[in-house]
Amino acid sequence: MRGEVPKSVDTADIYAAAIALFCERGFGGTTTRQIADRAGINEVTLFRRFGSKAALMEAAIIDALAEAPFGQVAPSADVTSDLSTIVEAYLATYQRHGGLALTLFSQLPQHPELAGTTPALMENLQNVAGVLAHHQAQGRIRPGNPIRFAVELIAPLAMVGFLNQLGIGPGHPGLDLNDYVETYLQGHQGLQPG
Repeated sequence: MRGEVPKSVDTADIYAAAIALFCERGFGGTTTRQIADRAGINEVTLFRRFGSKAALMEAAIIDALAEAPFGQVAPSADVTSDLSTIVEAYLATYQRHGGLALTLFSQLPQHPELAGTTPALMENLQNVAGVLAHHQAQGRIRPGNPIRFAVELIAPLAMVGFLNQLGIGPGHPGLDLNDYVETYLQGHQGLQPG
């Protein structure tokens, strides 16, 4: 296929190749030729469509993060159920994109051209904060900054996963979901209206 311009380029294949190589080699170690080869297209096609490696990586990362299930949970009347759903969805997201998150966090300081991906990270966190704010308004979670509370819910899970990827610690498989949510609620419990 090299040298030919396909009639239809599947963006999903390009994004999958870009993400896989980014996780394997980092931003600096990944070339557009490698991405094109893995996606089965001509390198020129990438430049026509995206203009630069940075723009391609940004589009691929944003696309992956936009589908993150933990940022798509809608609030209900049950705070424990909602937090359990968020944690389960985060773990599913991490299982699918954990290498991406670890690589992205480690690459951002060295590659400011990746900064355009951070709004997608924040959007997911803001969605979780929205669920927490809903429960704050109902008195189920104490008052406070819902973004900070969202970070306090998600960050320990991220750290356990990151450490496991580095060969330190057991990772998520041994996590007792009910205990995790209950412990979180003990530190964030609101006074329910009488």
